[in-house]
Amino acid sequence: MNIVSFFERLFGDKPAQINAAAKPSDNGALSYLTEKTATTIQAKTLKDWQMAIAAATSPDNPDWSLLYNLHENLLIDDHLASVIDSRILHAKRTPIKFVDAKGEENKEVSKLFERPWFEDLIDIAIGSRFRGRRLIELYETNDLNELEAVTEIKQPWFNANKGIITKNPGDTAGWNYREGIYADHYVQVGKNDNLGMLTPMAPIVLAKKLGMGSWLDFVDKYGVPPLFITTDREDKERLTQLWNAASKFKSNNFMVGRGQEKFEFADINGANVDPFERLALRADNMISKRVLGGTGLTDEKGFVGSVEIQYKLAKDRFESDKLFFKYFFNAQIRPRLIKLSPVYAPLKNYSFEWDNAENMGLTELVNLIVKLGEQYEIEPEYLKNTTGIPIIGRLNAAAPIVKGESPAKK
Repeated sequence: MNIVSFFERLFGDKPAQINAAAKPSDNGALSYLTEKTATTIQAKTLKDWQMAIAAATSPDNPDWSLLYNLHENLLIDDHLASVIDSRILHAKRTPIKFVDAKGEENKEVSKLFERPWFEDLIDIAIGSRFRGRRLIELYETNDLNELEAVTEIKQPWFNANKGIITKNPGDTAGWNYREGIYADHYVQVGKNDNLGMLTPMAPIVLAKKLGMGSWLDFVDKYGVPPLFITTDREDKERLTQLWNAASKFKSNNFMVGRGQEKFEFADINGANVDPFERLALRADNMISKRVLGGTGLTDEKGFVGSVEIQYKLAKDRFESDKLFFKYFFNAQIRPRLIKLSPVYAPLKNYSFEWDNAENMGLTELVNLIVKLGEQYEIEPEYLKNTTGIPIIGRLNAAAPIVKGESPAKK
């Protein structure tokens, strides 16, 4: 039975929900059945923002197409994209581990997640805090029966209120991803009404874009000082010559005058571009405060003390993101992986944790070991594993070693 016949039997006579181009090799993944559309980038206004929110929050038939396109437009701003990347990359670069009820790690299980799809999963999950509710597809497996990739069902193509994936944005009917055969392959991250942090940030980003556009207009008009030509000639022939000379001045860099003719440039050194710069700076500062808790981590100049305080504020957000993902993974992804493939069967006894142990340099580690070794006996196997230095025995076996608590001072 091919996939089209399968869906016809499952849903009955609903041709609008079946993509005849779907291939049997697609294994029934619904991402293959959605109609793809081209991405268009157009200038957005506050009116677009208002319409996008109204469409996305419609109680009858919410449509996220406008809001999704608005978010895509906002992320063209390099500063906004950078501070969001800082949040997500902090989680991506934190080591992970899978531990049992006693907190002991299983390194073999942890190695199963050293895969590109796991980084994509972190990106989508934490990204929901900025872009709103998202839907993840866990379907494709490779020859080793491991998960090959995670696919995001783009926001316009699913209706969270109804719990359905639609063929086209705004459709009122589709495939139920919360119940039945799809429940184990699709997981929503974020509440149904979560519009994401980008939505309330839109006005300031749009204001910055407007200011930058006005700045470009200013540069286009005044970037090259206007040229003024004064002549006492009134005959058409000479005026035509001067007109042609002025129009070609940029490429020739000089002109030849006659008699009392003058060639002067307008002085625009005093032109005030400060309003444009201040608007851009104010917008960037507001974006940094919203995403990172302050501006200290993005300023070109900063005092050590203030930067440390700003990092503590940002760290609260970093840790919140990691806690959010931990809960999401253990509650939603872990049980689905167990059902997806026997490769992930060990996850029944292990749960996801971030490995927050501070990574010390080798010199710091050795100095710490030397200091501890003055009072405590240290397991040689641990020294070998942590430093990578083979330990074959003690240099001075007669040296006294104190085990346990340090001796009381006399």
